[in-house]
Amino acid sequence: MVRPVPVSRRRRTTRLLAAVAAIMLAVGTAAVAGTVSVPGRAAAAPAAAAPAVTVYPGMEVRRSVIVGGKVEISRCTVGLTGTIGTARYAVTAGHCYRDGVVTDKDGNPIGWYEFHRPDEGLTFGFALIRLYDGIGVAASMGSFGLSSVDMKPRRNQQVCKLGATTGWSCGTITEITQRYLYTTNTLGAEGGDSGAVVYRQTSDGHAAFVGLLVAFDRDAGHSAVVEPAEWLFDQIDKYGPTRDNPFVWYRV
Repeated sequence: MVRPVPVSRRRRTTRLLAAVAAIMLAVGTAAVAGTVSVPGRAAAAPAAAAPAVTVYPGMEVRRSVIVGGKVEISRCTVGLTGTIGTARYAVTAGHCYRDGVVTDKDGNPIGWYEFHRPDEGLTFGFALIRLYDGIGVAASMGSFGLSSVDMKPRRNQQVCKLGATTGWSCGTITEITQRYLYTTNTLGAEGGDSGAVVYRQTSDGHAAFVGLLVAFDRDAGHSAVVEPAEWLFDQIDKYGPTRDNPFVWYRV
């Protein structure tokens, strides 16, 4: 497993959390592509009759390789699901990218890392897991799911996350820039949480997507670092597999 590494604010360089994660379970509501003030259009999620695995925000994903006769497993978390054209994807942190097949935590193949934009300092990218046909897709995290996107998060706003390692936890936004957000360390950030969905609760009982958990800052008391939704969507549309079709996110 790739170990978490912190951000150094003094040098403005990043040493990132690392791990790989995609999500699959036969739980959650069916996903429907949503329309908000972000690039993309509405589209119905593909129907899947009783899929063996369903990918959703907060799900653990793994990539295994044999090095020196030993199996090394990198773990990350799915932050968002959606489509580009007819292809279905799970989105996670840019540094989670590894060549080869991606599985869930039980070893079931779900797809492969098809494309990524690497992180460069405090400019964060993304990794796209192309999902196999027959894999289910959802925007649900159990009893609630993603119903909107928060493009304008505010300082002192409470946000929560679901990560493969530290699970559910919440914190408060302390710093906002175009490329990243800082939160209190109570949000939680350890190896395997990379790419985790960060959200705020909404009045409809669901959640608004705020961004991806991408790092922590040891010099700032282990504060969590989040890649904002607006920056993420812009990066995918500019540097993703095609500019002909925008990224369309799935919602409950």
